[in-house]
Amino acid sequence: MNLRRCAAVVATASVALLSVVACSTERTPVEPGTPPSSSAFPVSVPGALGSAEITEQPNRVVALTWTDADIVFSLGVTPISVQKAQTDSGYQPWFESAVGAGDLPPVWDGTDGGVSVEEIAALQPDLIVATKAFNLDRTYEQLSQVAPVVHFADTPSSETWQSATTTVAAALGKSEKGEQVVGDTESRIADAAQQNGALDGKRFTFFVGPTAESVYVVNSSQDAGASFLDQLGMAPTEFATSQPVSTIPGRAQISYELLSQTDADVVIATGRPGTVEELAARPAAAALPALVRGAVVELSPTQAQSIAFPSPLSLGWALDEIVPRLDAAAQK
Repeated sequence: MNLRRCAAVVATASVALLSVVACSTERTPVEPGTPPSSSAFPVSVPGALGSAEITEQPNRVVALTWTDADIVFSLGVTPISVQKAQTDSGYQPWFESAVGAGDLPPVWDGTDGGVSVEEIAALQPDLIVATKAFNLDRTYEQLSQVAPVVHFADTPSSETWQSATTTVAAALGKSEKGEQVVGDTESRIADAAQQNGALDGKRFTFFVGPTAESVYVVNSSQDAGASFLDQLGMAPTEFATSQPVSTIPGRAQISYELLSQTDADVVIATGRPGTVEELAARPAAAALPALVRGAVVELSPTQAQSIAFPSPLSLGWALDEIVPRLDAAAQK
C-alpha cells in the first residue's frame, strides 16, 4: 500500500494559563487564575524573553507565524499581516475559510525563512504576536523596539495552544473570550471523541519524517499531534513509548531494523514528498498487519500541520478532515 506525501513538525507541552487584571495606572503582570477585569489596560504580559507592556487596546496586530494568526483571529481580531504558509494560496485553509477570501490580510515572507524586522516595522504594528516563533531570540530586541511582542512563556515547542490562546487574549484585552475559545474547542474535541468511538483505547504508530537511514516515531504527548490523539482516546504503542526520546520532544528515532515492531491498531504517516512511499515499500513495513488490512491514515503536509501546530482554528478543521479517517481506519 502506498502512502501519500506529507510533512509535519511537532510542538507540545503545557505552561501556565495567563489572564489579565489591570485596575490602576500601573501595568499589572498577568497571573495564572486572575479573573478578567473590566479595564484591561495597561497590562504587562510576561514571556521568556521579556514582558510585553501594552498601554491600550491594540488595533494593528502582526502575527509572526500562521499559528499566531489563527489564534488572533479566533479571538475576534483580524491581523494586519500574517506569515506566508506553505500552501499555493499562502494561507492555511482553515484560516482562509474562517476569514473569507475578500478579507484576507497580506502575507510576508521574511528573510531566508526568518523575520525581517524592517518589513515588520513598515507595517506599523502596535502589537506583535509570536507564541510559535522558533527563532524569536534572534530578533526579539529589535522587534520590541517596534511594538510589544507577546510570545511564549518558556519555549515555542512547550507552549500549548490553550496557553498561547489565553496569553494572546490577555494582550488583546479579551481574557473572557480566550477562556471561551479554549473551552469551546476542547468541547468540540470531546464531542468528536464520543462520535468516533472506535478510536477509544486504540494504539497508534505515528511515523514522521522518514529518511534513508531512519524514521521518527511519536512516543509521548509532548508531541502536539499525540496530544490531540490522546484527547480522542488513542495512545502510542508500548514499543514506541519504550524507545528513548530523541532531540525532538515527543519523538523517538528508530532504524528500519525495528520496523517489524511498529505494528498498531492504526498507523499514521507523514514526511517529505516521496519518503513515506519509500517507507511503505520496505518489506518490514509492508508486512505490518495494520498496512495489510488497510488501517493506515496518510497525512498531507497541511493535514499534518493542522495538529502539529495546533490552534483553535486548525483543530476545528482537523476534526472534520482527519478524525473520520482515523475512525474508519480503527474499524479495519
